[in-house]
Amino acid sequence: MIRPPFSLWLTATLLFTWTGQTRLHGAEETTPTAQAEQPPQPRLFGRVRGLFDVDLPRFDPPGTFRLDFNPRVADLIRRDYIRVPTGVRWTVNDRLEFNVEVEAYATHGLDSDSSAGYGIGKVRFGARRLLSHWPKAGLETNVGLNLDFPVGSPPADLTDGLNRLSPFLVTQRRLDAHPKWTIFGGGNADFVADSSVPGRVDLNTPRDDSLSVNAGAIYDLGQIKWTLQATYTNTWISAGDAHFLTIRPSVLWFVPRRFTFSSKTQWTVGIGVRSTWGPDGYELSTGTRVRAELAFRQALRRLRGN
Repeated sequence: MIRPPFSLWLTATLLFTWTGQTRLHGAEETTPTAQAEQPPQPRLFGRVRGLFDVDLPRFDPPGTFRLDFNPRVADLIRRDYIRVPTGVRWTVNDRLEFNVEVEAYATHGLDSDSSAGYGIGKVRFGARRLLSHWPKAGLETNVGLNLDFPVGSPPADLTDGLNRLSPFLVTQRRLDAHPKWTIFGGGNADFVADSSVPGRVDLNTPRDDSLSVNAGAIYDLGQIKWTLQATYTNTWISAGDAHFLTIRPSVLWFVPRRFTFSSKTQWTVGIGVRSTWGPDGYELSTGTRVRAELAFRQALRRLRGN
């Protein structure tokens, strides 16, 4: 396996920080006042793990801290513990964002024989930068880097036991003739290394360094968004010959605030289907997600206005 040195992660992070800070004050000064005062609207969302695994090139207003809370409610039936991934995204300016996420877990008590306990089983760090109108006008592009690694002593089926370093690129285009449609495409590399935490790799999942390309489309109806994502992965960079193809249709509902008692929190409910062809055969599975998002800058502005 290719094991990129830690200096690669450090160098990329410093580069993101330097290029972003050169625009920090200018971005704040040129942001239109009217735009800053608009109430938060359901955005063209980013990654929803397990349903839509793509970081689209869309950013919150500069200075926003966004807290994501993603309880895996299906674990109450399928596992003897529940996973609760919780993350924070910091939009430094209109082109730079950092994020961190921890995947906590706890015995839910519905299984008297459970020994999972509680703790944090996985930590993720990421950074991404927007390249506006690149490679040409009408296109928006993200470049970024994600670092995932297991920690502690989580249940064996919570993590795959691998450290992951993943640079990525995603480009999107909104169709002027069909404004409800957005198409996107991109690719990423996934460099893996064994960790000291035991885990279990899922079926039809690369166990070595790999390259992926993906493409898809979004049909945006405001509160409801339909998505389709196709991903092809191979392991040729690690001298392997494994090939994987995954197709994921899903639908996400940004719950209107009238159904959440005018809460400052944006709730999102999603459901999707995952079809995978790979060395372990064909797999078909379904998934559901519930996510709560609170944008601190927007919430504080609304509280001051009350």
